[in-house]
Amino acid sequence: METTNLEPCKYRKRKPKLFGFHSFPNTGSMIGMCGHFRDNIRLLLQECGEIQDYSVSGMPVWSTLLVSENNGIEFSLYIIEESVQHSLRPCCDHCKCVGWSHHFVSKRRYHMIIPLDDNLNRPLNKDSFELHTHLLHGVIHCNGFGHLLCINGIEEDPNYLEVSHIMDLWDRMCTTLQTRKISVNDVSKQGSMEMRLLHCVAYGHSWFGKWGYKFGHESFGVTEQKYNIAIQTLCTLKLDKIANDFNNTGKDREIQHLIRSYREVSQTQLVTISDLLQFILSFKSTAPIQRKTTTAIVNNASSKPSVRQHECQTLDKPISSARLVSLLANTDCRWPKRRLGYAIEVIVNVLKVKKAATDGKSTMSRQDLREAARQYIGDTGLLDFVLKSIKSFTVDNQIVHRSINPSTKLLEFTIHDDVNRAESSTESTTFLSSSMKSDSKWSDQRLEHAAEVVLNTLKENKAMLNGRSAMSREELRVATRLYIGDTGLIDFVLKSIDNSVFGDQIIFRIRNPSTKLIEFAIRDIIDQPEDGKFSDALALEPGLDPYEDVLFLYENVILGYSMPDSVCLATRVVLDIKHFVKEWLFKGEEINQQMTLTCRVLPSYELESEFTRPLPPGELFVVPPRITIGELKGVVQCALRDTYCVMGDFVVKQIGGLRMMDEEKELWCAVESGAHVWVRGRGLDLGTKLRYEGGADNWRVNCVCGARDDDGERMVACDGCQVWKHTRCSDINDDEAAPMVFLCANCRS
Repeated sequence: METTNLEPCKYRKRKPKLFGFHSFPNTGSMIGMCGHFRDNIRLLLQECGEIQDYSVSGMPVWSTLLVSENNGIEFSLYIIEESVQHSLRPCCDHCKCVGWSHHFVSKRRYHMIIPLDDNLNRPLNKDSFELHTHLLHGVIHCNGFGHLLCINGIEEDPNYLEVSHIMDLWDRMCTTLQTRKISVNDVSKQGSMEMRLLHCVAYGHSWFGKWGYKFGHESFGVTEQKYNIAIQTLCTLKLDKIANDFNNTGKDREIQHLIRSYREVSQTQLVTISDLLQFILSFKSTAPIQRKTTTAIVNNASSKPSVRQHECQTLDKPISSARLVSLLANTDCRWPKRRLGYAIEVIVNVLKVKKAATDGKSTMSRQDLREAARQYIGDTGLLDFVLKSIKSFTVDNQIVHRSINPSTKLLEFTIHDDVNRAESSTESTTFLSSSMKSDSKWSDQRLEHAAEVVLNTLKENKAMLNGRSAMSREELRVATRLYIGDTGLIDFVLKSIDNSVFGDQIIFRIRNPSTKLIEFAIRDIIDQPEDGKFSDALALEPGLDPYEDVLFLYENVILGYSMPDSVCLATRVVLDIKHFVKEWLFKGEEINQQMTLTCRVLPSYELESEFTRPLPPGELFVVPPRITIGELKGVVQCALRDTYCVMGDFVVKQIGGLRMMDEEKELWCAVESGAHVWVRGRGLDLGTKLRYEGGADNWRVNCVCGARDDDGERMVACDGCQVWKHTRCSDINDDEAAPMVFLCANCRS
């Protein structure tokens, strides 16, 4: 008789489940998640997690496969259970900074990570906790308090996730798992703009405020009331007042024109700077296409081109590799210009080798190019940043271009000869034509020198005015006279300029419709319109580019006021607040008709003097209404032992308000659902170092700004009184080392 050998099935790894990224975790499918976080997280790992065959420093790792319903791309969500008793950092620095130093140390914390690396099978390691490049990294203590450590999204790339979608996932997880409070330290920037300030001025709250995160903890003595008043001051700042405040400051014309431009095309009345920023930001995410008037911006705002369309447009107008390096170096990245240039050089060489080895076929997928470049560059973060930033650039009469393969939907990179550049390389780089040179009385050398002076003057003016390069004819004439004494030569060159190309830039001359004066401006040649003509509206710099206009308002208006103006004070207050917190209200009783109790542990009377910090918040319990008082004591005791290091041997003796009642009495007869009660007992391990999340040190903070607790800002301790102060409040710059001996004002006097 033939038999079937089933032994191999014993070791066969089951096929992992796939969950929809935009719906996970679905509360309806997570049956039983109506309790506390410490119970819900275990249920989530049991139902949705796949235990991995490796650990991170002895900590177990679970993986959940998520698939995007939009593009079918799969992502791994890793959950790592960290045992605090075996951790190198048992106390939580994040709890210290957000005002939770007095919380008891939880026994476990759960790290939830979606790594940036697109290799799903690559295991995590101990360094994964320190990286800030993850798409998502949050940590939640088993008592339900946690921290969102980093969140990153990659725009304009179909192989990655938008940051708002990742935030939606995090919020759904916290809601389903019934966390209690989650903090976030908002230090996000876009270029030079602090996003928490920009969003507060535009919308009245930080970017995280869209998901319910509010003022979390005082910094530099700023209270919640002061913070709300500051936001109100900035949001209600009227545009007419701004125009009046900056009158005769050198920026008045641009500010007035920017306000007027957007008011003309807005369907609603723009009264405050909040109205203006919201209007600009409503179409700021539109793909960068050439716009000739502000009306064109609004008309195109609702029709966002696809990534493929945008890349096809930029293929015809690649930038130079040197310019690409400069642009990347000027962004908020952590790599110096030299390393960025080396990474681009490696990528180009890899593509050239591929082209030579395959008879001119230079196409490589992003993953293949990344793996090949990693033989020369060990920093994968640098590689990912550069590959993400490449659209189309030229190097040595060749073009490197990124596109999406329509069949595989994968990103691909190619290199091919730049025929147009090769043909034009022998042409003159000056914007003065041969006929103009022949009609003049000056030598070619003097004409070239004058043209170069005009070009450099416009460049310097553009740099000083944050990218806005328009100069009146008289202003440009006066500036060039510092280098050229012959005014006739200057007038001839200025008269000859008319949409004239000089290298990678173009100088154009227009008449300002407001002042009726002739103006000159310079732009990169990549910004030339499709028809090759430059509209008069190009000189009216504000209103052409939403990002540039937001940046202009941020740098010249929001940060343009000086002390002691109320706007400047309000700006400082908003920038000082970085910690935001969201609190979830428990909904277990609504789901399953359960009773909830909040039990706060009080020390026994003889140990009250041992508790030098405020008592931690009460612990939440979900119990059936017909549970007896005696059974409730057992449930509370078991949960506290499971949650906190200091309560490993805790024995519940009393529950406030129920002491004199029969232990067989049912709970619903004694208290109402949602009641707050206290718990006393014995067995607290007050000698353990794992007592408070803030650590065992009882250091005192008493700063002149009003701060009385650690707020995560840089501090220095007085060598006289041992009291900590902010370095900023002690006149020590952030880039300045603290003195070897520091005495506060009180000790010095």
